[in-house]
Amino acid sequence: MKNKRIALTVTASFMALLMFTGCSSYFSRAKSASETVAAHNPDVEAVREDIDVAMGAQSSGSATYGSRAKTSNAAKAEEAQDNDGGSSSQTSSQVNVDPTKGRLLIRNVNIQAQTTDFENVRQSVEDKVKELGGYIENSGVSGTGKTGSLRSASYTIRVPADKLDTLISSVGNNCTITSTNENTTDVTLSYVDTKARLESLRIEQKQLTELLSKATDLDSIIVLQERLTTVRYQIESAESQLRVLENQVTYATLTLRIREVMEIKPQEEPHIDTYGEKIAKTFKASLKAIGEFFKGLLLVLVAISPVIVPMAIITIVVLTIVFRGVKKRRARAAAAKAAQQANTAPEKPEEKPEEKAEEKDEEKK
Repeated sequence: MKNKRIALTVTASFMALLMFTGCSSYFSRAKSASETVAAHNPDVEAVREDIDVAMGAQSSGSATYGSRAKTSNAAKAEEAQDNDGGSSSQTSSQVNVDPTKGRLLIRNVNIQAQTTDFENVRQSVEDKVKELGGYIENSGVSGTGKTGSLRSASYTIRVPADKLDTLISSVGNNCTITSTNENTTDVTLSYVDTKARLESLRIEQKQLTELLSKATDLDSIIVLQERLTTVRYQIESAESQLRVLENQVTYATLTLRIREVMEIKPQEEPHIDTYGEKIAKTFKASLKAIGEFFKGLLLVLVAISPVIVPMAIITIVVLTIVFRGVKKRRARAAAAKAAQQANTAPEKPEEKPEEKAEEKDEEKK
């Protein structure tokens, strides 16, 4: 047993010695390799500093470029506003995707409509969308068209922005519009900022590519490739944002809901209630509320009747038994009390007939 322990100790010591020797040789090789790299290119740190300086200068140049673009676009927008007599709104006859020619606007319109000729109206809307060069992004129809299950259709339509008013007019001619809601978003500044950032990233990508072609040591190549990958990803993201903005500006969105009705009711003119009418309406509302309360109470009673009725019967039976028992106990107590009083009362002496006659004579006198 002792020999085995000695053998294990010697083996462990030998393994530790081998590991220490291997680590020492590895670090010595690494040190010699780094010295070799430094000998071939002693300016590795200087190259990294040059990259950082170039990136900082490029960032400042990007900010300057962005500010110049904003200033130029703002000046052009103000000039266009002055030429148009102070009107900065874009006409619906043109679709603008250039911020130097005017503001970039995203239009979203929501329309609620009703019709008695549901099928023809739905088909005309779909045909008109195709005619105007748009497309239906989302659609749905519910209902069977029978009495009690009238149909309704919902559409999310994308059409060229300059054709949106034409489509709205077509919808108004084919059915009755009950409500309209429009939202316009100005994305000019966002578009300009994204485009300026994209130009700056492309310049940085070009400079990084040139530095990468001149780099000779491994560290510089790794740093440049990592930064170049990040810049390429940012370029793709910026290009995607620009495409989304251009699509939203070029194609307006119409959310349309068509509801089938049995008849189109004429819209009444708004009426302002007088004070007497307000009192009458309030009184009717109070009566209606009281009626609804009692209706609800009756429903509650009907709902709990399967439980209340048996409980009421049981309660009546129990109370009857209790009252009868109390009544019997009281009767027995009264009888016992009367018997006790009869037993304890003193007996009166019997009066003689002569004394009774004398008393009667005295009473007569």
